[in-house]
Amino acid sequence: MINLMYCGNEKMFDGILISLLSIEKYTKETLNVYLMTMDLQDIKEEFKPITEEERMIIEKSLQDKNPENTVHLIDTSELYRKEFSKNSNKNTHFTPYIFIRIMSDEVEELPNKVLYLDADIIAYDDIKQIFDTDMTNYEIGASLDAIGRKAINPDYMNSGVILMNLPEIRKTGCFQEARKLCRTKKMMLPDQTAINKACTKKIYFPDKYNEQAQKQNDTVLRHFSMTFRAKPYPTYINAKPWQIEEIHKKYNIYDFDDIYDEYEDYLKKFKKEIGVYGKE
Repeated sequence: MINLMYCGNEKMFDGILISLLSIEKYTKETLNVYLMTMDLQDIKEEFKPITEEERMIIEKSLQDKNPENTVHLIDTSELYRKEFSKNSNKNTHFTPYIFIRIMSDEVEELPNKVLYLDADIIAYDDIKQIFDTDMTNYEIGASLDAIGRKAINPDYMNSGVILMNLPEIRKTGCFQEARKLCRTKKMMLPDQTAINKACTKKIYFPDKYNEQAQKQNDTVLRHFSMTFRAKPYPTYINAKPWQIEEIHKKYNIYDFDDIYDEYEDYLKKFKKEIGVYGKE
C-alpha cells in the first residue's frame, strides 16, 4: 500500500484527480489517499473546502482500476485556526492551504509514512520506488528546488514532493518549529523555507522524483511549478496540468492526453450520481 497526501481547497479537485489518475496508470500498489482541506470562507469567500462529493468522485475513479483504493477527507480548519491565529505570512499571494502540510504531525488519522504531493504533480513511472525509501531516523525526504538551489542555498529543498516519517517528525518537533517560524518570521516562500530551516534529518532525492524543469528519460514525477525559459526570450511559464489548453500551448506537451481523456470520462460518468462537474 502507498499512502498519499494532498492539501488544498475545492479549486484543487481537478488537479488532484488528474495527478492520481497518472499515478494509478503506473503502480500496481493499492493507493490510500488523504485529502487535507479547510473551510476558511470567513477569511475569503473562495476558500471553500474539498467536498465529500468530490472525494467520492476521486475514490470511485481510482476504484474503477483497483477496488481496494481508498480516499479519505480530513478537515483541518480548526487546527489551522489554533496554530495560525497569528501568522506573519498570512498576507502573501499564497493561500492558507500551504500550511496544512506542516500541521500533518498533529493529524492522528495519518499513517506513519506518507508521501505528500502538490496537486500539479504528474507521474511518468511507478512511485513505489520513492515510497519504499527507508526513512528510519529521517524526518523527511525531498528533492532540491530547481531555482532555490541556485538563488537561495545549494541544499534548498522543494516542498512539492515530501516523503514524511511522522513519528520522527513528532519526536524531533521539526514541524512545530516550522509552524513557529511561519508565525513569527516573514518569508518569501514561507512553508517551504520553514521546512528547509526546521527539518535537519533529511534525505535528498534525485531530481527524477520532483522534476521541475522538463521531463527527462528517467523522470518519475513531473512538477509543473513555475519554470524559467531562456529562449526565444527570457520568460517564466506557469501552467498547471488541469489547464489543458495551456499545457498544450505553453509547454507543447501532449504525452499525458490519455489521462485527460480518463479525467473527462470519469467526470461525465459520475456527474449524475455525484453532481460534481469539475471546472471549465
